[in-house]
Amino acid sequence: MATFDETETEEMLACIRMKVYHPHHNDKQVFRSISLFKRQKHKTDEVVSFGRDIKTCTYVLWDARASRVQFALQAFRQFNSSELSFEIKNMSRKTKLILDNMELSYLNKMELPSKCMLRFGDFQFLVEREAGESLEYFETYFELTPTSPLQEILIAPSLQPIPEQGITSPRLSLSPSPSLNSSWHFSRAETAEEVDENES
Repeated sequence: MATFDETETEEMLACIRMKVYHPHHNDKQVFRSISLFKRQKHKTDEVVSFGRDIKTCTYVLWDARASRVQFALQAFRQFNSSELSFEIKNMSRKTKLILDNMELSYLNKMELPSKCMLRFGDFQFLVEREAGESLEYFETYFELTPTSPLQEILIAPSLQPIPEQGITSPRLSLSPSPSLNSSWHFSRAETAEEVDENES
C-alpha cells in the first residue's frame, strides 16, 4: 500500500468553458449531443472538433447549416511555459469563423484568448479558458444559455458620465456591420470629453 508521500500529486487540469447559444435550440435541439454542465476530460494530443459529422466530430452540432467539420481546438505549449495553451482552427470551407473581431477563413488558425466570443451562422460561444498544470489532460465544460451572450455584452451600460458641455473624441465600440447581418466590427463612436472653460 502506497504511503501518503508516495502517492502522485493530483494536477489541476486546464479547462475550456463554453456558454453555448443558438436562437432555435428549443425547436431543433442543436446541442443535444453535448453533455451540458459536466466536465469532460481529453488527452492533450487529441484534436477536439465541432460540426455536424457524427462520425468524426467530438461535439456534434445538429444544424444543417453547420459544416461537416466547423472548427477544431488543439492544445499546445508555448516555449518556456509550463501551462497549456490552445489554438483554434476554422475547418469550414463555406463559413467564416468570427473570433471576437477577427474573421478566420478556411484553415486559418490562431491562439485561443483567455476569454473570447466565437460566432458562426446562428451559433454563439462565449469561451473562457482556465489555466491548469497538467500536460497530459485538459477538460471541456458546456453551459447552455437561453439568451445571446453577444447581446449581453452589447447592451452592458456605460459607466462613463456624460458632461453637459465638451468636445467629442473617437472611442472604439462594437457595432453591427452594414454589409453582413451576422458579422460585427469595431467602429469609431463619439464620446464627450470635458473642456476647461478657460482654455481657448
